Amino acid sequence: MDFRQLEYFLRVAQRKNISLAAADLNIAQPTLTKSIRLLEEQLGVKLFERLPRGVALTSFGTTLLRHAEAVHVQMKDAGQEIAAQRSGAVGTVLIGAGPTWLRRYLPAALARTFSAHPLIRVRVDAGFDESLLRALRQGELDFVVAEIPSPEDQREFETLTLTSDRLGVCCRRGHPLTQRRRVSMSDLLQYPWIKPPHATRAHRRLDSLFVANDLAPPKSMLESGSVALQLNVLRHSDALATTVSKTLQTPEGDGLVMLNVPELALTRDAGIITRKDGWVSPAAAGIIDALKAVCAAETAGRKGKP
Repeated sequence: MDFRQLEYFLRVAQRKNISLAAADLNIAQPTLTKSIRLLEEQLGVKLFERLPRGVALTSFGTTLLRHAEAVHVQMKDAGQEIAAQRSGAVGTVLIGAGPTWLRRYLPAALARTFSAHPLIRVRVDAGFDESLLRALRQGELDFVVAEIPSPEDQREFETLTLTSDRLGVCCRRGHPLTQRRRVSMSDLLQYPWIKPPHATRAHRRLDSLFVANDLAPPKSMLESGSVALQLNVLRHSDALATTVSKTLQTPEGDGLVMLNVPELALTRDAGIITRKDGWVSPAAAGIIDALKAVCAAETAGRKGKP
């Protein structure tokens, strides 16, 4: 088994069609078919089931896919590290960022980085934790700035907590519930809700808190990954949503307040996430250092306020 065979296997697994995979690889279809057949013979198992309109992974193929993806990422890391060592080029940094980081910390960190190192090039992909961690796992991102993963996910990632924010329920100033010193979870179900996208950890966490208190999860009036949209709808309706307290300290949070709901008062840790044993380029490390400095400066500023 050689690396080229694994690359061919990966492309067929991704495309689920040998003709399309061959076109992507710019090789003849018989060449690709022969490579897959030789790989199956070497392993002594079938990797694909042939279907009328393509192929599907067998259980053996699924196992190989997991390891082949890891090898692909490690080889990509090795190539980048060697290239950086040989040329000294700063290269391109691929960052995945959650909504809070896009608005608060990352812009300042990037401004610092570009000022000190104008040749660095950066691509930022916005998203929520699951999609960003998937891209990081597959080697499509150098690092992620978002909520720290759950303990079971931390086994494959290195994490560094930079911020700790209070998470709660917010609404517009003058909302009927703002007249109450303490709001029950049953009270919250009397109003429409704005939630993060369904497949996100934040959405599942909110629903699970209601279920844990023997209540049905609130129904979504709106689901959106745009924090700006969520806040604007909140400002002009009686809807409710969860957000971090720092959001209400920004111009975006003007006109919004946090409700006192003890059962939903949580702390959310966020920071930098990298692949465990993955290589971090000097350029990426420089941006990480800038993020640390920006977060540390904000923390020091809050502590210095009377």
